[in-house]
Amino acid sequence: MRPIEALLEIARDEGVTRIFGNPGTTELPLMDALVSAPDLRYVLGLQEGSVVAMADGYARASRRTSMVSLHIAAGVANGLIGMLNALRSRTPMVIVAGQQDRRHLLQDPMLSGDLVGLASAATKQAVEVQHARDLPVVLRRAFALAARPRRGPCSCRFPWICWRRTPTSRCPPAPP
Repeated sequence: MRPIEALLEIARDEGVTRIFGNPGTTELPLMDALVSAPDLRYVLGLQEGSVVAMADGYARASRRTSMVSLHIAAGVANGLIGMLNALRSRTPMVIVAGQQDRRHLLQDPMLSGDLVGLASAATKQAVEVQHARDLPVVLRRAFALAARPRRGPCSCRFPWICWRRTPTSRCPPAPP
């Protein structure tokens, strides 16, 4: 199973019907996959602050964990106020963000940054997936932690290369 397929399978298992986002190049694999996933609606926002706020409101109204897709360091930075608001309001939310391809990080590419460091103060947990095979476990844990009391947002970063690899593990089952 490809990482993007695992992400969509876990989102469905967790009751996600909408993914709120403002995509960039690192989210193109998600955009491509959503074309063949009519059950998962992509709610486009023009700025990350409003995207996170929409996901916050949706989670509160639906009483379900919402899912947000942000674009690398600039998107995470723009969404921080919304994440902090969700943390203080105890809104369950899983935030995924692309990261520059690790092979390019030495050149300090535009919009790269310490995404885990940025999100740490405004989320219950911020983690970066190091290997594609770990993506299903990291994402499943993020959903579980976001919904566990004291509820709140959790953030996962996925380097570009993760979308191109095949994980060696299957998706762990949803907790009962």
